[in-house]
Amino acid sequence: MTSLDELLGGAEQALRRLKSRRAPETLQADKEWVERMRNVRRYDLMGALAEAVRRLDPLDAKNTRLYAQYLIETGKATAAIDLLSPLGARLQPTDRELPEALGVLGRANKQIYFDATNKSAEYAQEALKGALAAYRKGFELNPAKNTWHGVNLIALCAHGQINGASPSPDLDCVAMSKRVVAALEAVPLGERDEWHAATLAEASLGLEDWDAAQSRIRAYLTNESVEAFQLQSTLRQFRDIWGLDSSPEGRGLLRILQARLLELPDAVLEVPTDQLKRQRQQPDPALGQLEAVLGKRGPQTFDWWKTGERRAASVGLVRRRLGGRIGTGFLVRAGALGLDPPDEPVFLTNFHVINQDALGSGIRPQEAEVRFEAADAAPTFSVKEVLWSSPSDLCDATVVRLSEPVTGVEPLPIADGLPSRPTPKSDPRVYVIGYPGGRDLSFSFEDNQLLDHEGPPDGHPPTPGVCRVHYRAPTEGGSSGSPVFNDQWEVIALHHKGGDGMPKLNGLEGTYAANEGVAIRLLARK
Repeated sequence: MTSLDELLGGAEQALRRLKSRRAPETLQADKEWVERMRNVRRYDLMGALAEAVRRLDPLDAKNTRLYAQYLIETGKATAAIDLLSPLGARLQPTDRELPEALGVLGRANKQIYFDATNKSAEYAQEALKGALAAYRKGFELNPAKNTWHGVNLIALCAHGQINGASPSPDLDCVAMSKRVVAALEAVPLGERDEWHAATLAEASLGLEDWDAAQSRIRAYLTNESVEAFQLQSTLRQFRDIWGLDSSPEGRGLLRILQARLLELPDAVLEVPTDQLKRQRQQPDPALGQLEAVLGKRGPQTFDWWKTGERRAASVGLVRRRLGGRIGTGFLVRAGALGLDPPDEPVFLTNFHVINQDALGSGIRPQEAEVRFEAADAAPTFSVKEVLWSSPSDLCDATVVRLSEPVTGVEPLPIADGLPSRPTPKSDPRVYVIGYPGGRDLSFSFEDNQLLDHEGPPDGHPPTPGVCRVHYRAPTEGGSSGSPVFNDQWEVIALHHKGGDGMPKLNGLEGTYAANEGVAIRLLARK
């Protein structure tokens, strides 16, 4: 199995070749790296490769479609439409890239519609019509094969009906659902792909057949080959388009999907904090529904996810007064950091987020506000004083006392030690909760392997009192100061940086793509 480091290295070599004089010699082979980078969600590298290929072969339909996917994933849906519309116009009906291009065109328009604050605005309605037209054309090219276009068409029609609109009155949602179900059930067992059960489940929703939808979702979720990007797509579709959070059964299914998603090693789940608070206040899915969808392990899976939901309430965002978000931090007991009084809740973040003299990119404590957005009352505090700090080249940590006693937010538990270092027979994982890029609270599980650490018994920290931990979980600006959890939702480290060329730990030669935190229990606190 190819490692992520090997994939990234291969892609960077391909990019260098595409920019060299020998580019025509290796062009066909190097084109494949665009799709490979999409599959591991390295969108910056994917876009750079697609751009380089497009300069050499501007008529390559697949590369153009992949370039459009990159644009959508990086928030440039209108630019994607500008690429895809002429592509769809020039491709012949028999070209296998045409339905793919139409599907991505539908996705771009759908993204614009759902990003719109005012769904009734003219541009949003035009985007909705554009999505319907693209999916409809793709489905009608080959109804027996292009069922994913059909089910998106059904979902958008159902969304319109749920919201009192009729964006395409000549489409019969029930009749379309029956066509899609029939086409999918006709696919031989050996030819059914990993999307088959999920697509059938959506078509069942179009028929308002909840029992069939739930049984098909079970087949989908319990399939050992299901991957995180598929579940993320299904969750987004069920939540945003089908509006399943409007009924008790639907809300239960969404939370079950979240729980199953976060069991997988490639998952990232961004949850609006108001949704997270609503979820904590709502009844849990019934035991029967948990077992019906996830089998006997369902209750255990869901309880694990509920613990993560509760932990999220103790993760706060750091923002400049009257300004934007600049980082993350979390509440812990002072005694866990060797400070007094031991039971006092204190806030831990990075030195490069808050420090006494505004060194580096940090702000002074008097400029900072801390808000626990996922807590029920979303309390906001100013910073009273810095209790302890360690500069960025050491622990990169600052502990502050907040302006008033914290109630309604529980300090996070600190693990007694670090997980065992990885071996060929073990694959320990970590979990990060933070506010990446100033967006909603994010549970980061993507490629979340623990890579190495400098803790006992055989770690070799070069600086006394500074024990570094390396892991794969992806983070962005704004994640600085996030807690890094073990699989019991106990904090093991304070996240502070990451990169593709991180030097390996414990005297090992070379670099790799990694993120770095500082072990909580071994902070040099005095």
